[in-house]
Amino acid sequence: MIRVKAPARICLFGDHQDYLNLPVIAASIDRYIYIEAQPNRQGVLNFNLSDLKVTRQIDLIPAQVEKGDYLCSTLSVLHANHITLSSGYDIKIHSEIPVNAGVSSSSALIVAFIRFILEATETRASDLQIANWAHQAEVEFFNEPGGIMDHYSSALGGLRLIEPETRHTEAFVNPHNDLLLAHSGLSKSTLGVLGKAKEYALEAVAKVRQYEPQFSLKLAEAEDIQRLGSKLSAPLFPYFEAAIENHLLTKEAIRIYRQAISDESSLSPLEQLIERHQYYLDTAIKNTPELMRIQMNEAKNAGAKAVKVMGSGGGGCFIILAPKESHPKVIRAVLQQKAKFVEPIQITSH
Repeated sequence: MIRVKAPARICLFGDHQDYLNLPVIAASIDRYIYIEAQPNRQGVLNFNLSDLKVTRQIDLIPAQVEKGDYLCSTLSVLHANHITLSSGYDIKIHSEIPVNAGVSSSSALIVAFIRFILEATETRASDLQIANWAHQAEVEFFNEPGGIMDHYSSALGGLRLIEPETRHTEAFVNPHNDLLLAHSGLSKSTLGVLGKAKEYALEAVAKVRQYEPQFSLKLAEAEDIQRLGSKLSAPLFPYFEAAIENHLLTKEAIRIYRQAISDESSLSPLEQLIERHQYYLDTAIKNTPELMRIQMNEAKNAGAKAVKVMGSGGGGCFIILAPKESHPKVIRAVLQQKAKFVEPIQITSH
């Protein structure tokens, strides 16, 4: 019997930034997807996804891969890297991670599936290699707009800075022991929100470079927003503004995390930055539906210090930073606004 698991992730800073090659700060959390696998003599993979009440059978080397079939794309990516199962398995998959909710259930599935295949084939690979293969299988294989944040968070674990351009990553000391995860009850809109945000942000940058060819988001300052944003159409400007502002917020957060803060009084600057980040995600990128906005406001009225949508947005989950003593009141307030669940979470170590 082979048993493996992989965690969900939350993003504290940098949502809608990694596909622009800008840094993010994300973390793995104590919600996992589990795989148990037993060899069979059929020469195929029999899957039992118990939470979804779905069973399916897959060849060891898929002849074709349908759009969004991450199990088959993972097998194909590893086969291209000369890692192929030599026998069949009966595979049970159980998950504590909400699906289509912005906390990377699909990425965690791929990371866990890769770990199973590596163990079954007695292949050694670093966590960083696993993260890169997972990104290949989910994003590059299907030419989708996502970045590396989800795969790096799930494969490497902990609270960390992730630099998409260089694929550099740096672990931070975790100061957050007051987190709640809330599910709005709405399904997120990954490709809709994400595709539009990426398209508009890249179009805005391309337009600005017609006037200033050396312009770089990574080097942009706040004064560039109005100076160069005046060259943009009304639909493009908010995405340009959000890209610069959120990058500046993330850079300030990196500076604070590198101080390895540990006392709760030092968390206030981070909470303010997270609130500002959410402001741009909501008003510029428009990834926060009205019901979620109501739930977030109720959380703050009940004592939360900061709230922020997870993932691409359009629905799904959001995180709440609130003192532990206010958790019961915050949970009640958000549940009264039709949230699916609100529960404490912890950032996991590697």
